[in-house]
Amino acid sequence: MDLQLTTLAQATPGRMLAFAPDGSLRLIWDEATIRIALFDLSHLANLLDDWAQEEELPLLRRGYYRIEPAPNGGLQLWLNNIGLNLSRAELRTLTSLIEAAEARLSCLGEMVRARPFGPGFRKLGAPQAKSLWLN
Repeated sequence: MDLQLTTLAQATPGRMLAFAPDGSLRLIWDEATIRIALFDLSHLANLLDDWAQEEELPLLRRGYYRIEPAPNGGLQLWLNNIGLNLSRAELRTLTSLIEAAEARLSCLGEMVRARPFGPGFRKLGAPQAKSLWLN
């Protein structure tokens, strides 16, 4: 996949959040690339904010995102059905990455939070309705 991504925030060369030409976001974390709808960024940011306030919660969930303890002592961040095993330090890094990206996207105002069919979706034309009565 050869996309022209616009970097919004970067922690290291292999860990960044970028804006894709289709209007969605791409979370690049080591070898994983995860698509995040633009209107879902606030759910992920709120989840990470809740975790940052009290790091020992057994389970947190916001929309399609959740954080739960991992068997190895770290944490599992689930983005829809994709999971990342992260240490607490890595989750703090991801939290700051998401905060930085939200700050860069603040120029879009409330559109990011309030419009589920905003820039993350392409408009598709409806096909012309065929007439049932032909004269």
